[in-house]
Amino acid sequence: MTASSKRSPGETGRGTKGFWTPTRLVLTVVVLGLISALGLSSCNSTESPNNNTPANRVTSAPPSKNAPGNNTAIVFPVALPQELRDLKLQTLDGEALKLADYADKVVVLNIWATWCGPCRLEMPDLVKLNNEYKSRGLVVIGLSTTYNERNDQAHVRDYIRSQNVNYKIIWDDGSLVAPLVQIVRGPSAIPQSFVISRDGRRIVRHFPGFSPYSTPTLMREAVEEALNDKGKS
Repeated sequence: MTASSKRSPGETGRGTKGFWTPTRLVLTVVVLGLISALGLSSCNSTESPNNNTPANRVTSAPPSKNAPGNNTAIVFPVALPQELRDLKLQTLDGEALKLADYADKVVVLNIWATWCGPCRLEMPDLVKLNNEYKSRGLVVIGLSTTYNERNDQAHVRDYIRSQNVNYKIIWDDGSLVAPLVQIVRGPSAIPQSFVISRDGRRIVRHFPGFSPYSTPTLMREAVEEALNDKGKS
């Protein structure tokens, strides 16, 4: 070994320490922050605690002719079929309802799950939205699915109470969620939110995923527009 190839422990330590300059430390923190933020945008089925859930069943949206492979953008508003408006649904508390019951109301439907981080992050904003616009004709409804929650209504009910969620939660087997997602060619991921017009016949906006920096503001804009009937075609 030559003299030039010899390196003392102190020299090695100084080389490693020298790599972490202030600039590199700042860049590393920024990159890790961006990765973390992106990871909070939505949950897919691989994050579900239910190992029996098929890889494509988070929203129970079966493959659609208009979904994968079609890059044509959806132009809103899109029609909400009458059969979905008349579909008989049930809340966690056993109350029977239909979307058609909310005539002359703007409805926000939110697909979520108790184990989904972005869903939990979004719920306080939905509570605020419900409180802020309820007097003007807004109805916020959560969509909890049997397969995402292992058919455990009690667990979902306890979670809702612990979070002081004051809007209705529909307990759905996929009969509503699946066609909703297909209509807008949505992803097999949660959360997803749908803003429905006052006449109940049109989905005027769709929000896949959740960003704490943009989604609340954009959703309020969509709700304001729908309440003012500006979304009518």
